[in-house]
Amino acid sequence: MSELYLVRHAQASFGAANYDQLSDLGHRQSRWLGEHLKKRNVTFDRLVLGDMVRHHETMSGICTGMQVDGDERIVLPGLNEYSFTAMTESYTQSNADDPLIQAIADNPDDKRHHFRLLRKVLTLWTQDKVDNIPETWSDFKGRVADAQQQIQSMAGSSKRILAIGSGGSISTFVGLVLGIPDETIFDLNLQYKNTAISHFFFNTNKMNLTGFNSIPHLDTNEMEQYVTYG
Repeated sequence: MSELYLVRHAQASFGAANYDQLSDLGHRQSRWLGEHLKKRNVTFDRLVLGDMVRHHETMSGICTGMQVDGDERIVLPGLNEYSFTAMTESYTQSNADDPLIQAIADNPDDKRHHFRLLRKVLTLWTQDKVDNIPETWSDFKGRVADAQQQIQSMAGSSKRILAIGSGGSISTFVGLVLGIPDETIFDLNLQYKNTAISHFFFNTNKMNLTGFNSIPHLDTNEMEQYVTYG
């Protein structure tokens, strides 16, 4: 059996003009995970990731912490995130009277309102009730499934794979493995921590989840202050 370490990117730049880059803390989280893996003598035969900046920066930080060359990477766009900005903008234009939208306008730095609005919009998205968006739920789920199949096809040639994705793509990946309902997938999405690991054993025929959303590199009293979700 092969192993897959599927990791969510480190903390991105919430509130910045460009979200798709790691914060200073995000860069440290990535290195800490790499250092933890090195201490555990974990090595990888292949490095896989989506093609977002935060995915590449997270991989680079992990490889720096592991003290390995991380230049040889396999890019699978199926691990990219959905366009939450496009979805929330579309919903906002059609539902300007939603109290959540006003709450965000009144206090844009309060992440709780953003997450509540995102959860609401994601539920509507899975029901095909969000218009004028670049990608339907069905299309998104399909490309995640394609990434899963491509990783599974590597079982014969790779003993252990490290993959970097986003909260939505990883939660959908996990949902496909477990066969859970669409509406439940985003319950996983919104609790997913930055640089958290989901662990799988797999072969070309089957994939089993053996660990979800774990952060062993941050699981101490000293480090818990650095656990983030964005």
